[in-house]
Amino acid sequence: MRAARLEPAPRDETDTPSVREEERHFLAGELHDGPAQSLAAALFGLDLAIAACARSPETAREDLLAARGLLREALDEVRALIAGLRPRLLDERGLVAALQALAAITPLWGPRIAVTARGIRDGERLPAGVELALYRIAQEAISNARRHGEAARVEVMVTIEPGIARLDVVDDGRGFAPGRAPAVAGRGEGLPGMRERAALLGGALEIESAPGSGTRIVARVPLPDDGAAAKERA
Repeated sequence: MRAARLEPAPRDETDTPSVREEERHFLAGELHDGPAQSLAAALFGLDLAIAACARSPETAREDLLAARGLLREALDEVRALIAGLRPRLLDERGLVAALQALAAITPLWGPRIAVTARGIRDGERLPAGVELALYRIAQEAISNARRHGEAARVEVMVTIEPGIARLDVVDDGRGFAPGRAPAVAGRGEGLPGMRERAALLGGALEIESAPGSGTRIVARVPLPDDGAAAKERA
């Protein structure tokens, strides 16, 4: 895969208008591609069931069961979005637990997601700003892999080294050309926000990808000091 060079953005406030705008785009895209599509399909299925009631009760039953499945899928998608918007576990148990929960609630039609960690145990804590930034970067990278990369598998790896927290998100999807117009429409929309989140903490984001070769997103952010890498937050 071809690697893009590190491109840290200028430092600014921790919650900037551009980051908030990226989050709005993320939410709009998730709602449009997920629950809205499932609900529209379920409504169509209910219309078919109503039309079939008089002539074929068995056909109507099959249409109702299909619509029920679509409604359940839409509910799963909404729950996943809620969990992503309000990552309660991030506050209570830290980054690793929050990422594991995010992977577990991915809709059934999404890719398989594996989360691994090195240098930090479940329940150990990083500084709050580092945890939130890495969680949001992982969330966006997973969304891109599912919505645009058509990935079957995503690996999320958190590595804590002396003075550095590193996040790798690797997918086996269709890939794209970093620095150019995305090969898939919308694939690059969240990249500026991901870069900015890392840069606001003094870190950087690296993208390795090529069409047909999957994608690796690597975020590195500094930790205050070696001993603060995994302290329990009061």
